[in-house]
Amino acid sequence: MGDVIRGGRWNRWNGEHVVALEATLQAFTGAKRAVAVSSGTAALEVALKAAGVRPGDEVIVPAYTFVATATAALQVGAVPVFADVLLETHNLDPGSFEAQITERTRAVIPVHTSGLPCDMEAILAIARRHGLLVIEDACQAIGGVWNGRRAGTIGDAGCYSFQASKTLPSGEGGALVTDDDVLADKAFGRMHIGRKPGGAFYTHYILGWNYRLTEMQAALLLSQFRRFPELQRRRVTNAAFLRDELARIPGIVPVREDAYVTEHGLYGYLGRFLSGQFAPGLGLTRATLLRALQAEGIPCRVFYDHPLYQNPLFLEAHEAMKDDCPFACGHPAAQAADYGKVSLPNTERLCATESLYFPQPLLLGTRRDMQDIVDAFAKLRAHAAHLV
Repeated sequence: MGDVIRGGRWNRWNGEHVVALEATLQAFTGAKRAVAVSSGTAALEVALKAAGVRPGDEVIVPAYTFVATATAALQVGAVPVFADVLLETHNLDPGSFEAQITERTRAVIPVHTSGLPCDMEAILAIARRHGLLVIEDACQAIGGVWNGRRAGTIGDAGCYSFQASKTLPSGEGGALVTDDDVLADKAFGRMHIGRKPGGAFYTHYILGWNYRLTEMQAALLLSQFRRFPELQRRRVTNAAFLRDELARIPGIVPVREDAYVTEHGLYGYLGRFLSGQFAPGLGLTRATLLRALQAEGIPCRVFYDHPLYQNPLFLEAHEAMKDDCPFACGHPAAQAADYGKVSLPNTERLCATESLYFPQPLLLGTRRDMQDIVDAFAKLRAHAAHLV
């Protein structure tokens, strides 16, 4: 990092670290191509645009996710359509995804929530049957592995985030990976003001933006890659301990890891709180449990406290986006969109009463730290009547 600052070459066209980072991402993920961008949000937008998603198309996204998954579709003029998730994994429910497909559907964005790989076999089968693009939101899953393949390398393209809270952080930053050279070249142009890889500086071929990653961010990420394997091993070991020990406590249900999960990406650890099993007949709420955990020094919290479609942006979409495509451009899918009528039971249940989230820095603690978490849950269950 110091060499970059002192050297004065801070951008990708006269530096070397961004290109080195892209090569490192290719080697790490096994993807044929990588394009570094300014954020995970930008990666999603660039991926959709490069893959050919157009204004008025529908893009199916899970309702249990960060807003960027859906707004990336809006930024390219497409209409996000929300699907439900599975309670046991917090990931996209393939059945709900298929039920949302219409003649206007162009793509699906499965999210590897908190780093846990989705059921990509089922999602890909549905997508291929209907001729849909699959853009993986692996922004939380740089460490996730599905059936031996890195999350993000399974669909048509995958997107990563290097934002400050991620397991591979550089403050901000992101990347797109793909095995499709045509898509990668288009993504490069969208990121780099319409230029081609290796093209002349003042020659522009397509409409693009400036979504470039800086040399300083790339240098920081390259140094983070050296630490990543050891930190990920620690997260995996601690998460396995938590999973096994918390599962012994009635009413605390760790996230399910199916056979296809070779490795959890562990942007944190998710579980569910079932009040009727944890404190039978007492009506103990998740909010009360979380306050008690905070008092015990355990920073467990809620991941998403409401479905994405309940944000004002969507509830008031025709007013909030009246000057923006697709809502301002007369597309049938946008005109028909009424997010106030969306109701997805599993997403609402997780958000309102059940989902628990352990932020990933907790997973870098000691075995004693993990035992403290388990002991806190056991103590609170034993004294649940006092909490109520």
